[in-house]
Amino acid sequence: MDLRQLRDDDGECAALHDLGGDGPPLLLTHGNGLNAGMWATVVPHLQDKFHCYGLDFRGHGASQQTHERIPVDRRWFVAEVLAAVEAIGGSPALAAGHSLGGATLVRTEQQQPGTLRAAWVFEPVLVPATWDVKPPPSGLVEASRRRRLVFASVEEAVGRFRSKPPFNTCEPEAVQRYVEVGTAPQPDGTVKLTCTGETEASIYESNEQLDFTRFAEITCPVTVVAGAAMATGNELPPMVAPLVAEALGNGRLEILQGVTHFGPMEDGALVARSIIEHLS
Repeated sequence: MDLRQLRDDDGECAALHDLGGDGPPLLLTHGNGLNAGMWATVVPHLQDKFHCYGLDFRGHGASQQTHERIPVDRRWFVAEVLAAVEAIGGSPALAAGHSLGGATLVRTEQQQPGTLRAAWVFEPVLVPATWDVKPPPSGLVEASRRRRLVFASVEEAVGRFRSKPPFNTCEPEAVQRYVEVGTAPQPDGTVKLTCTGETEASIYESNEQLDFTRFAEITCPVTVVAGAAMATGNELPPMVAPLVAEALGNGRLEILQGVTHFGPMEDGALVARSIIEHLS
């Protein structure tokens, strides 16, 4: 798998993985704390339709780190999507994103119209200005800062993640690849997560409430996807999905049964079928 570092103006990097395949380029973006490895069980079902590329945002996965504390203003994620689109062939591009990655695709097309030809976004974390809530969701910041970073081996890390939510419902290969891409070997033989708890928490804290009326400016086709929990749960990502779809100038909503907010890691074949249906 080919890997390329995309350097931002502040010296930080995003990492672009060439995941292979035949057809037009398709950019895949990940959620907060994750990396391109999260798409491991989706990509094999896409490769006969698309040439897939996975983006690791700054502070995630295989991206090189130059600051001790990584600047995570949302504008940098948009800049990294723009750099990745240019690297895979230029605008307009096809893209699919999860959570933070999906939200960044929406923000990118709003700020730079014409970047995307069409997009598929799974539960993008976007908060309406009209909601009487203050992001980030309660408890996420504290939990992120408490996360364990060092493990005896990749195998130990995989075992620990798979033993409890949210990864206990994910496909084993997706968790395995997420850990492989998202850890770095240490001098003492251990492995350390490349996305620190501080980085993840800072990204949650950088979220902001947005004027959804401006999403009408986005006229490229955007499919907003939510897990079935949308109908019964009270978590922000599935709740906001229909509002995003309705606000977009050319949006549509799809509900995928049997998956949660981590749907792309839970049922790769199901997610791939939806992406192909809407983007091919």
